Amino acid sequence: MDMKTIDRTLKYVDLCLVNDHLDDIVEYELPPGYRFVFFNDGDEKDWVDIEMSSGEFLSFDEGMDTFLDHFGTHYEELKNRCIFIENEQGEKVATATAFYLEKPIDDITGNVHWVAIKKEYQGRHLAKPLISKTLKQMRELGHEKTLLHTQTHTCLAVKIYLDMGFVPHEMEKNYLGWQIIKKLTNHEKLSSVDDMEESDMYDPLYVQAYEFLKSNFAEPFTYKVWDVKGPIIGINDNGNLHYYEYRFDNEQLKIVSEINQGKIR
Repeated sequence: MDMKTIDRTLKYVDLCLVNDHLDDIVEYELPPGYRFVFFNDGDEKDWVDIEMSSGEFLSFDEGMDTFLDHFGTHYEELKNRCIFIENEQGEKVATATAFYLEKPIDDITGNVHWVAIKKEYQGRHLAKPLISKTLKQMRELGHEKTLLHTQTHTCLAVKIYLDMGFVPHEMEKNYLGWQIIKKLTNHEKLSSVDDMEESDMYDPLYVQAYEFLKSNFAEPFTYKVWDVKGPIIGINDNGNLHYYEYRFDNEQLKIVSEINQGKIR
């Protein structure tokens, strides 16, 4: 079964993983021409660009707001916690953060998050070196264990995390999500998870939203479906931002109206 880097038609389930072997991290070398650098003044724009390219945000403003919400009061700490990969031209193409939990969970204090690689650089063997470097930095900063929060839509990344020494944390709280990941990856660490039917992995709302967008826009595009904050479907189509209000009754999607649109960065 083929896996997309991001598959927003899957049922959305939050997933939590833990790595408690930070003294025994396998090191993966970067391909030639790349190097690691730490966050410095002004790099928040590069951070947003990477996260946007990977599909995390629809607009630069959304990304910058998120950066400020998470790191606005921790700016200086990023200089030894936020890691970038640069290419030969000095362009930042990937990032991850070796952060910490504001409130430790049991004896877990670390928190790996905001792992992202620009779309055009995915598949160039950057992911494992980036995660390895981040985990080593986590240990250097004194953390013995770390959590990592993700979700089913980034199923390929979850497989890499499992390969890199992470295991599910409190699996029973998000068991459906681990069933989806097992179905997609058949990962050995999920051998005890019950099988599920392929058709049960997908959310009818998300599937129909994707089909609606495909019928109106040429791929590739970035999109999101908000069924809690919304109900809104948002799409970034080559720099043009569109929002649609929708209804979802009896498992049928109905587009109510287009709210606004405009050219974005």
